[in-house]
Amino acid sequence: MSNITSRKYIKTKFEGVFYRTSAKRDPRTGEADRVYCFWYADHEGKGHWKTVGRHSQGVRPQAARRTRAKFLAELAAGVNPAQQEKITVGQAVDAYASWAKSEDKAIAHHLCQYNMHLRARMHTFPIADVTPGMLSAIKAELMKTRIVKKKEGDETRPPRLLAGQTVNNILSFVRASINRAIGTGMWNGANPLSTKRGGPWQLLKVNNARLRFLTPKEAKDLLTELKTHNPQLHDMALLSLRTGLRATEIFKLKGQDVDAHADVLYIIAKGGSRVALRIPSDIAAMLRAYKRSSGEPLFKTPATGTAFKKTPIGFNRAVKRLKLAPEDGNSLYAVTFHTLRHTFASWLAQSGKVTLIELKNLMRHKNINMTLRYAHLIPGQESEKLSIVSGLLA
Repeated sequence: MSNITSRKYIKTKFEGVFYRTSAKRDPRTGEADRVYCFWYADHEGKGHWKTVGRHSQGVRPQAARRTRAKFLAELAAGVNPAQQEKITVGQAVDAYASWAKSEDKAIAHHLCQYNMHLRARMHTFPIADVTPGMLSAIKAELMKTRIVKKKEGDETRPPRLLAGQTVNNILSFVRASINRAIGTGMWNGANPLSTKRGGPWQLLKVNNARLRFLTPKEAKDLLTELKTHNPQLHDMALLSLRTGLRATEIFKLKGQDVDAHADVLYIIAKGGSRVALRIPSDIAAMLRAYKRSSGEPLFKTPATGTAFKKTPIGFNRAVKRLKLAPEDGNSLYAVTFHTLRHTFASWLAQSGKVTLIELKNLMRHKNINMTLRYAHLIPGQESEKLSIVSGLLA
C-alpha cells in the first residue's frame, strides 16, 4: 500500500475496507462524518483507493466490503469498473437517444428540452459523481428558469417560468437514459436520479391534473370549426372524443390497424403494448374511408405525408378562435387535444351508467387511482344521505 496518500485511513475489521474522517458533520448526530473506502490493486499491481460513500448516507463497513468484493470479481473477469465509472451522463443520453430513434420512439421533444436546459450542466459529468445535492441544485435552478415562446407571427409572449411538470419531465428523461445504460451493462451502479420513497432526492410534487372538460355545445362547436378548416384534424379529434384515445395512440395508427371486417381498431397503447379496441360502427367506417395501405400512416401531415409527431397547430388555432382557452393562461383549465380524452371520461362518469371499474377499463388505466379523478362526477345519493341529518333536526 505504498500509494497511501497523506489522508489518514483507518482500517475496519474487514479486509481492504477503511474509513477517513470528513470535515463535514453528520446532520443526524452532529459528529464528524465518516467516508468509507476500499483499497485494491489493478492488473499492474498499482494500488488505488475507491470511495464507497458516507456514513450519513447510510453506508456501513459491511456495504463497503460487499462493494469491494463485487469490484474485485469484475476486475478478475477482465472488466475494469474504474473505467466504467467514467461513463458520463451525456454518453448515457446519447446511447438512449440512438436506441429510441431505432425503435421509433418519440423523444425529440424530451431531447430538445435536455439540450436546452441540462446539456451544459450535466452532459460531461460522470454518472458516478452525480449527487443528491447536485440534483437538488439543478432542480432549483430549473424552477427559476424563464423561457420565451413565440406566438404566431413575430410577437412573443412574456417570459414564463418552467412548469413544475416540465422540470420533472426533463430530469425523468435523464433518469430513463441512465436506467437504459444500466440495463445494457453500459453503466454498473445505482441510478443517482432514482426517486425511492424516503430517499435523499425527489422530483417535484406537482398538481398537473387538468380540470377542464368540454360541454356538449363546446365540443360540437370545436368539431364544426375543425371540419371547416382541417377535415383530417376533425376526424382525429372526433376519434379521441368518441373513444378516449390519446393523441400519441392516434398518431401511430396505420392502415393495417383498422379491421376491414369488424369494428375493431388495433392501437399501440401507452407503454408499447398492442391492444384491440372496440369502436363505434360510424367511427370505423370513417377510418376505413381513408383507404390507407397496410403500413401507411392513417393520418398524415400535409407537407411530408408522414405520421404526426405532435398535435397540428390547427387545433390550438381553433381553440383560440372559439375562445375556449382561459384568459389567465391557467394550464389546469387549458383546452388541449388531451382535453378530448378527458371529456370522453367525464361525460361517461356524469351519465351514471358506468362504474369506476368500467370507466377504468374504457380508459385503459393501469391503476384505479388514475380513474378516481372522475369519481366526483358520478351521480350519487349524497344529497339524500345528507338529508337524514336535516330530518333529525326538524
